[in-house]
Amino acid sequence: MTNFQIFASDLPYPELTVRSISRRDVSVLTDDYAGRESETTAIMQYAYQSYILKAKYPEVAKILERIAIVEMSHHEMLAKAIIESGGDPVIAGRHCFWSGSAVNYDGDLCRILNADLQGELNAIAAYKRTIAALSNKSIAALIERIIADEEIHVRIFEKLIEEYGCK
Repeated sequence: MTNFQIFASDLPYPELTVRSISRRDVSVLTDDYAGRESETTAIMQYAYQSYILKAKYPEVAKILERIAIVEMSHHEMLAKAIIESGGDPVIAGRHCFWSGSAVNYDGDLCRILNADLQGELNAIAAYKRTIAALSNKSIAALIERIIADEEIHVRIFEKLIEEYGCK
């Protein structure tokens, strides 16, 4: 089993300065925070997967738990940005409240790893769209830093997929 030590970039997270954020910026952040494909979904999905894989694949379960912890820090930072911008960090995206139906409940290791890899790639793409839509450069810098962590998660899932023959 590959020994993963790093689950987040060692770059510091930038300080937020949100004095000039628009309501539109708050709206854009809510989907990354708690939309269908969001930090909320990632946290709950990785937690669920770590629980069900713990008996048969304890190493993978621990990796998923550690990634979920990083995603929790992203969730907290996005909530802080929303609050400091005058928004309310309810667990909802722009169009509906978050639901557990967003979680992938597949129990097969290979399908889990491939879905998680795709989820991280989708998150990076969504974050890039968010950056393009934001007017606040401070929050854009935070999102760029979060992307650095998501790229590490992509590499972890790619290595796990290779290691467990899940291509």
